[in-house]
Amino acid sequence: MKCIYCNGDINKDDNFCPSCGHWTVKGYSLLKKGEIKKKIGIKKNNHLLLFGYLFVLLLIIFVVTVSIRGDNLFKPFAYLKKQVLSNQYGYERTLMKTENKYQNEIVNDYDDAIKYIKKDFNSQKYLCLSSDEVDKIEYDLENKYNVPSISFCDMDIVSAKEMKKVIEKMYSLFPNTLNALTNITISNTNNDNDYIAYFQPMYQFINVNEDINEYNKVNKTQILINSYYFLNKDAKIRENWYVKDATKESTFAHEFGHYLSFITLLKDYQLDNIILETKDNSAIIKNVLEEYKNGNHSRLIIEKALDEYNESLNMSLDIKAFASEISMYAVMEDSYGNIIYDEVIAEAVHDYYLHDSNMKKASYEIIKILKEKLR
Repeated sequence: MKCIYCNGDINKDDNFCPSCGHWTVKGYSLLKKGEIKKKIGIKKNNHLLLFGYLFVLLLIIFVVTVSIRGDNLFKPFAYLKKQVLSNQYGYERTLMKTENKYQNEIVNDYDDAIKYIKKDFNSQKYLCLSSDEVDKIEYDLENKYNVPSISFCDMDIVSAKEMKKVIEKMYSLFPNTLNALTNITISNTNNDNDYIAYFQPMYQFINVNEDINEYNKVNKTQILINSYYFLNKDAKIRENWYVKDATKESTFAHEFGHYLSFITLLKDYQLDNIILETKDNSAIIKNVLEEYKNGNHSRLIIEKALDEYNESLNMSLDIKAFASEISMYAVMEDSYGNIIYDEVIAEAVHDYYLHDSNMKKASYEIIKILKEKLR
């Protein structure tokens, strides 16, 4: 038999022409009777039902897999992205973002503020390829020292253990410094050698605007760790710059020294921290940051330590000679040629961390004042 549309061969039982798809005479007569439509409808409904079952099954499998493996399910994507970054920069970098900012969030109290800080970093945990052992170190430090978030991310276990030692010793040397530090986080810098670690007294990341009447704000007081130095084994710190015996891990003690200086300033203003900023405490926080920035608070500490030093040794050293006893970094000057007092404090703390009672006399005088202020 031949199709009347394309002249193709058809069988007598065909409802459609196999060549052009048009109805055959038989097919058309069945269509008019409604028999083909009924059969097609049943078949179509069966297919939809089958697809529905498959979708539900796949969804269940996905949910179960995620619940069992957690964020590990997304680790391959993070690994590939890290490889792209490594090829782009020529060295390992982290995928963690420490510069996130959020607007128009409702923050009712201090507990809400802490939840936002934790959420900000926990939501990025899948980007880290760290081992379970490193994760446990982070968790233990967070809970022991009441730091909302500690993330070493892709740091190897050896470096993570060294960092743990530094953090534990610093809190043992200065136990009255809890509750103000919000996070210790590995981070990227614009240039690989911008810093090894960096103390930031305030980073406003919730409700970053000038109007404080409608929403409370949340601030981080954080120590950032440069991924270049801690994810790349070949990265070396500058020689003869920090205190004697310094390592890249021990420089965290230097940054903790900045944190200590900031804590003493908070105590002067009778503040425990600046995490939750409201319209009631905003002016005080502004004054704290202004004083920390201009260095007056640190200058008073160093001047008092210098007086104690000169009096005890019956000497008359100037500030530069005093600071140079500690390290070359302690003699760092600003753009106006003035000693940066807070760097002298930080290096004294670094010296104390490394050498305890064998620290330099200049460091001892500074540490003595810090401990008095931290009581």
